[in-house]
Amino acid sequence: MEFGVCSDKSKAFIRLDPRSKLLLLMAISIIMIGGTTVGIEGVLRIICAAIPFLLLLSIRQYKAATIYLLLLGTALFCEKQVAPYTHGMCNIILMMICGLITRFVAGYMMGWYTVKSTSVSEFITAMEHMHCPSFISIPISVMFRYFPTLSEEYKSINDAKRMRELGHPLKQPLTYVEYILVPLMMSTVRIADELSAASLSKGLSAGEKRTHICEIGIGSIDIVAIIGSITMFVLFLVY
Repeated sequence: MEFGVCSDKSKAFIRLDPRSKLLLLMAISIIMIGGTTVGIEGVLRIICAAIPFLLLLSIRQYKAATIYLLLLGTALFCEKQVAPYTHGMCNIILMMICGLITRFVAGYMMGWYTVKSTSVSEFITAMEHMHCPSFISIPISVMFRYFPTLSEEYKSINDAKRMRELGHPLKQPLTYVEYILVPLMMSTVRIADELSAASLSKGLSAGEKRTHICEIGIGSIDIVAIIGSITMFVLFLVY
């Protein structure tokens, strides 16, 4: 995603407001982590697991959607079909891994979709419409740019290391970590300074009301998402 002024919504089949995305993220995370696999909670977990998959497809992230589907499907298959035939420590480890995947991967992918499909300006605009304090919205908006920038920096460092044939991950694991970790730590400090300077230059700490080029609003799809999130959460609490 390009973290510019506004995200490119013309490529998305489903366009959601940042506030709808955050509400869906909270509902999916709570239901997937705290829900069971029987009764209404089981149905809610199936719905919550399907939502990130459909939203990833809507922004044409087919690779991420496929990986998510395979990972979740494999974990469910191992939990239902393989785990009953294992015993002892093997069963404990397998159930622990499958449980972590089935309970956390949907929330993670929903968060990844939110970051991937939302620009910093859209997020800040949405937070200001919600009258969210700046000491909350600004650190989160910096985080929106920090992790993608850090990921790009890691790829650049790894490419440079491979060009020089330094530190094979299997033959020289300690050297590999050294050649990756040290430049990455230096880049972390530099990225944090650059993002802080960018936020100051944009007047985020001025304390005055800011204007925005991006126009966001609650549409019909957002209303469906909000009502659906609230309904799922109420059913989760009642049943």
